[in-house]
Amino acid sequence: MTKPLIANPYVGPRTFSRNEKNQFFGRDREARDLRSLVVSERLVLFYAQSGAGKSSLINTRLIPQLVEDEGFVALPIGRVGGELPDGIDDVNNIFAFNLMLNLEKSGGDPGRFTHMSLPDFLAGLTTSDGEHYVYDETVSLTGASDHNDDEFVEPPHVLIIDQFEEIVTSHLERWPERTEFFRQLNQAMADDPLLWVVLTLREDNVAALRPYARMLPGQMRARFYMQRMKSGAALLAIKEPAQLGNRPFADGVAEALLNNLRQIRATDEEAIHFGEFVEPVQLQVVCYQLWQNLKGRDAAPITEQDLAELGDVDKALAQFYEQALTHTLQKTNVSELELRNWFGRKLITEAETRGTVYQGQTSTAGLDNRVVQSLADQFLLRTETRAGGHWVELVHDRFIGPILQANQAWNTRQSPLTQAALAWHR
Repeated sequence: MTKPLIANPYVGPRTFSRNEKNQFFGRDREARDLRSLVVSERLVLFYAQSGAGKSSLINTRLIPQLVEDEGFVALPIGRVGGELPDGIDDVNNIFAFNLMLNLEKSGGDPGRFTHMSLPDFLAGLTTSDGEHYVYDETVSLTGASDHNDDEFVEPPHVLIIDQFEEIVTSHLERWPERTEFFRQLNQAMADDPLLWVVLTLREDNVAALRPYARMLPGQMRARFYMQRMKSGAALLAIKEPAQLGNRPFADGVAEALLNNLRQIRATDEEAIHFGEFVEPVQLQVVCYQLWQNLKGRDAAPITEQDLAELGDVDKALAQFYEQALTHTLQKTNVSELELRNWFGRKLITEAETRGTVYQGQTSTAGLDNRVVQSLADQFLLRTETRAGGHWVELVHDRFIGPILQANQAWNTRQSPLTQAALAWHR
């Protein structure tokens, strides 16, 4: 009897959730090494390039393994970035306040936490089901327990703060509060010897934490760097979900798709080369689209013909680009013409290779940094730190052709007046 097909074993451009841990492949070694480090060190700095899959690794591997295999209790994943909610005009520490709001799930008055310290908050954080945490000033997470059994041992609990680069990239006007946040985090760990902390952030922001390292246990020396995904891991991430979904790849087809994803072009050469790394987001976008295009067909292995007809990599990447633009246009005031021109003229050179542009305090190559951040959040751009400055580029060479084709198709649909403006800009 043929096994039924599942809806889609690939997640597309979003982060894997804890419920999707069986669909996550290719990072077992990194998961094992990170888990060992976290168990042995109470504070760990976990960093990688943007889009490498840090949050997915945490959701599908680190948290389940710590909870199920090591006996930890996992607090909700928190963040220190965010704006003040309506009705709240002043807080003692914007970063601690945002973290408290992320952890507390009662939906009560956020005004309770405006002048509260992080150690006091964590001491009163409690849960009845291990998932939903609420603040109760009468209960201490580290003090007296409801258990009357003398043999009961309080388990260690881990606090994971995701996108921790927000401590240095958000609320720049409140920079003095960074030091106080680190002081409070250190005090919370001193007050509670069962509190473990994992800070995850983008690689290009690690250096900015150096002034605060001395304020935390171990001076933030316990660090784990996750490399970008190599071809062997990428092949697993392509093949295994399809096998799980009962529509495996035919012999050699997954390898052909992998090579397509690895394509790079040297600046002064026409020849195509195969790069060392594959972008996980790009892989997921392409595979997700391929699976969607095969819906309604009988269960059968994915063939080269399927790849050629329905799994065109350029088409999938162009769709991803268009979706990112649509999302950004809805969130910002930038015009579509300006945005497409920025990609076509600033991030792609005349030789059709990736261009790198300097990021100033308010704009990047003439584009507002809020727009640039929106695009980076959707993994279309990568930011790197070089010689003390920030530089922005496309996340991968493979986007160049699809972006140029998408822009050209958009140009041909415009009015004669807009086309004349485009020609004038050239």
